[in-house]
Amino acid sequence: MGGSCRRGSLVTWEIGFLILLLVVMAYLFLTAKLPVDLTAFLGLAVLIVGGYVGPTEAFSGFASPAVITMLAIFIISAALLYTGIADVVASKVYTLVGSKEVPLIITLMLVSGILSAFMNNIAATAVLMPAVAGIARRAGLPASRLMMPLAFGSILGGTTTMVGTPPNIVAATIIAERDMTPFGLFDFTPIGLVLLAAGILFMITVGRRLLPDRQVGPAESEADELTHIYQLEERLFTIRIPEPSAMDGVTLSDAHLSGALGIKVVAIHRGAKHLSPTADTLLRGGDVLLVEGRLSDLEDLLRVGEVELQPTSTRQLPRPRRGFTAIRFEVPASSSLAGTSPREARFRDRYEAVIVGVERDGEVVRENLASRTIHAGDHVIAIGPRSQLLEMQPDPNFLVKDLGLSAMQAFEGHLSVLRVPEGSSLAGSTVGSSRLSELVGVTVGGIIRDDVTRLDVHPDDVLEAGDGLLVACEPARFERLVRLGDVEVDSRVGEGELESENFGIVEVALAPRSAIEGKTSRELQFRDRYGLQLLAVWRDGRSIYEDLADLAFRFGDGLLVQGPWERISLLGSDPNFVVLSPAGMRPRRPKKAPIALGALLLMVAMVVLGIQPIHVAAFIAASLVLLFGTVTMEEAYRAIEWRTIFLVAAVLPVGIAMESTGAALLLVSRVREWLGPMGHLAILIALVVLASLLSQALDGAPAVVLLAPVALETAAQLGMNPYAAMMGVSLAASAAFMTPFSHKANLLVMGAGGYRAIDYARVGTPLTVVVLGIVVALVPVFFPI
Repeated sequence: MGGSCRRGSLVTWEIGFLILLLVVMAYLFLTAKLPVDLTAFLGLAVLIVGGYVGPTEAFSGFASPAVITMLAIFIISAALLYTGIADVVASKVYTLVGSKEVPLIITLMLVSGILSAFMNNIAATAVLMPAVAGIARRAGLPASRLMMPLAFGSILGGTTTMVGTPPNIVAATIIAERDMTPFGLFDFTPIGLVLLAAGILFMITVGRRLLPDRQVGPAESEADELTHIYQLEERLFTIRIPEPSAMDGVTLSDAHLSGALGIKVVAIHRGAKHLSPTADTLLRGGDVLLVEGRLSDLEDLLRVGEVELQPTSTRQLPRPRRGFTAIRFEVPASSSLAGTSPREARFRDRYEAVIVGVERDGEVVRENLASRTIHAGDHVIAIGPRSQLLEMQPDPNFLVKDLGLSAMQAFEGHLSVLRVPEGSSLAGSTVGSSRLSELVGVTVGGIIRDDVTRLDVHPDDVLEAGDGLLVACEPARFERLVRLGDVEVDSRVGEGELESENFGIVEVALAPRSAIEGKTSRELQFRDRYGLQLLAVWRDGRSIYEDLADLAFRFGDGLLVQGPWERISLLGSDPNFVVLSPAGMRPRRPKKAPIALGALLLMVAMVVLGIQPIHVAAFIAASLVLLFGTVTMEEAYRAIEWRTIFLVAAVLPVGIAMESTGAALLLVSRVREWLGPMGHLAILIALVVLASLLSQALDGAPAVVLLAPVALETAAQLGMNPYAAMMGVSLAASAAFMTPFSHKANLLVMGAGGYRAIDYARVGTPLTVVVLGIVVALVPVFFPI
């Protein structure tokens, strides 16, 4: 009875726990709360501890033919990449096709599809991206018109052979492990070719109308196009250092231009020379600096620089207007001000007082006070009407320590008066429009006029020549502004200022398996390490150009960088990046190309002639390309997508557990009850749809692993062709077009094409429907069900 329950339609506690474990793993896979490979490892650990699989079975996945085949294909793909075979193919595209969009889409999808038949899909996409970016520029087309077809072509091309994509490899391995004749190398080819052809037809008809379109003029240079796409036109301008200038002979780091003006120096033009800026670069009078920032902020800051800075103390201040004074209070933990900023608490509106400083941990904070969070225990200094400040004494929100100008003693040595000179453009502007708080981080605590200190300052108060603005500030910031002198600002940036013979501007994408994902440019010391300037990041369809130092990089980001061409070339050899420009191509070994091609043909021949199974043939070919130096061991290790390897190896034992507990039979019995009366075709449709849905969130290979036991047991009990069931599942698992996260190839082109997630849903959803329809229609033709 126990055995029948175990193998029948009843849910035992073992089956229930296993299904619960699979549900939890699926949730973690979908939400990515843990890395997917870690989720698979933890799931495997639970299966071992729970006795679902023995020690030998648990780690059999790491010796699986599927894992060995994938490892070898990653290495062979790297050999085709580093010997330049893929580049040669890509370079012929524009010459043969020209600049017409439809022929370009057809050819690019064909080329990527052919490469993906024997290369890893992601590698085929990555190696063609620089060529596609160049073709788009030469043809005057937006990259968004070509990058998505490139990714989709590589995914569809992978379905044409057994080694073209991990789902096909896993399906063939699972069948072989059941002592059935495995899929041959080209058993997938008839249906795969139809899928590739249908995908191309879809993209040049319906898909082409759904692709995003960003108009770029054909006459634009690469630099102009990139600044247009990244919306930098309004953020690039030049400033000229006057002659003579206090900055003459000062290094770029000592000039503190970033801190003083909030700008980033992109390039330095000195006569006919174009210099790449470094921290040690000496500035000269007459230098023209190409900078990136907000022009309006710079102009207002230079206007602020017209003031005269005079350090002062409370004893030197003229008498305040009657009725106004200062207060110093501690913020208790129960205060409504604790944990919020003065602006959020509307402190000025409620008490008609201005906070001019905060004492915290023995230091006085003086900048950006309006938006700074006040903590419990802080001592706050404010200025306002005496009547209002007196009302604060009994208020439980404040522990008043001092009342009167003596409350400002903590500011001794930090008080300054900003004197507005005659002829200053600040004269006639209001306190609010001067943007002193926003630009320099100071709060105007009072206005000294006619030997009287006014402490009732409002944003609408008009400044006059001769006024003194009482502030608590860091004098060095104003001294740097004053030292700049009368610099000349020009908002017009010519093409020659962005690129020259020595330096240029290019777009970069994060490479597959990039080690910098999740790191910031500050952590990487990007400028010092690579000698390049990060100007902007394209993410989720928009440009980001502020606070880049602390922005964590994501896979799918597009990075706009500028610097010397030799540095850009070195970046191209870094395995963490894909430089979308010919200047950034990795160094190739064209003389080794015949060896890489010969190893690939040898692998195909051994499989077709039945000399060796695919995993042995692929392993031999990978060993040969390593032996003859087409790719180094270090490059090979970098080329392997270890996350996929570990994920597949750790998930394979799940199938063993599903069979040993009877969970697979239980699911089969449910499928037979619900769909059995409808026939084999209905079951095939259900398996295909389920595999495709799983692949949108998981990698295709785990989807095949999870569905394979159900598909094969269903086929066995209902007399259905098991090859038809597995062919449908594996091909549907490759139909991953609906989100940028469905397949790494989609994510790889996201930044380069300027795509948003909605673009993949709009183009990929109908393509998925087309692909699944073809799979359901053709599988019974080639594998009668």
